[in-house]
Amino acid sequence: MNNKEEINLYIEERQDTLIWMQDEVQLEILEEVVTFILNDIKQKFQTDILTLRDEENQYYEIDQIVEFKRPHTYITIPQRHDVKTLAMNSLRQNRSIYHISNEKVLIEKYKGTRKVESIDYTIAVIKKTNQKYLDTLKGIFDDLIIQPKKRNSVTQESQQPIQQQQNQPESPKFGQQPKETASPSWISKRALNESIKKCELKQLTLEDVSKHNTSDSAWIVINSKVYDVTHYLNKHPGGKEQLMRGVGTDGTPLFMQHHPWVNAHYLLEHSQVGFLINHK
Repeated sequence: MNNKEEINLYIEERQDTLIWMQDEVQLEILEEVVTFILNDIKQKFQTDILTLRDEENQYYEIDQIVEFKRPHTYITIPQRHDVKTLAMNSLRQNRSIYHISNEKVLIEKYKGTRKVESIDYTIAVIKKTNQKYLDTLKGIFDDLIIQPKKRNSVTQESQQPIQQQQNQPESPKFGQQPKETASPSWISKRALNESIKKCELKQLTLEDVSKHNTSDSAWIVINSKVYDVTHYLNKHPGGKEQLMRGVGTDGTPLFMQHHPWVNAHYLLEHSQVGFLINHK
C-alpha cells in the first residue's frame, strides 16, 4: 500500500512537488516548506503578492493547501499578465521535488527528465530563512506605513473559471491581456504622478552617492538605482549599523548577501532619487 502524500505547486514552467509519508510529518513542517517555496517564487518574479487556487478556481491560503492536501495549486501574480500559468497537471520543464521529514528536506532539481542538483536543508534552516524574510518585510512595510500582509502574502482576484485544456483560450487571470476598460480618474492621476516622479529622477555617479554617507543624508545604490534611506536607518531590522555599511556606496553585493529574496525596488520605489551611471 502506497502511503505517500503529494502536493504540487505550479507557476509558468516551474513545478514544485512536496512528497512525504502519510501521518509522519507535522502540518506545521509542511506549511514551512510551502512558505519557503513561495518566498523563492516571490524573489524570482520580484513580487510580494501571489494568488493561489486549485483546478476548480477555489482560492486558498497556505495553511488550507496543507490541511486539505490540495494535490494541484496554480500560482499567479495579480496585474502581471506576462506571467502565464496553465491550469494543467502535466509535468513542467523545471521541477523541484521536496522529500520531507520532520527533521530535514531533500530537494532534487530537474531540467526536463535530467536531474541537475540535490540539496539538503534542515527544517531549522528553512524556518530561520522564512522568519528572516518576514522580519525584513515587516521592518520595511512598517516604515512605509503599510501593514504587512500575512506571511503567505496571497490575494484574491475576481472569480473567473480557469482553463482545463491547453488548446482553449487562456483566462486573462492566467496571463493574457484583459479587455480594455476605462480607467478610474484616480488611476490616471496616479499614472501621471508616477510619470512626473520618473522625470525628476537624476543620473548620478558613485562620486555623487559617496557624498551622502552620513546618518543625516544616507543614500545607497541597489541594482543601479539610488535610494535615500535616511528615514529608514533607525527602523532597519538588522540595525542601523548594518545598513550604514552600504550607505554612500554600491550596496548591491551587501544587499544580495543578506536579503536575496527581497525585491528592493518594490519596497523602496518612493525613496528613489536617481539612477547610477558610469563613474568618470
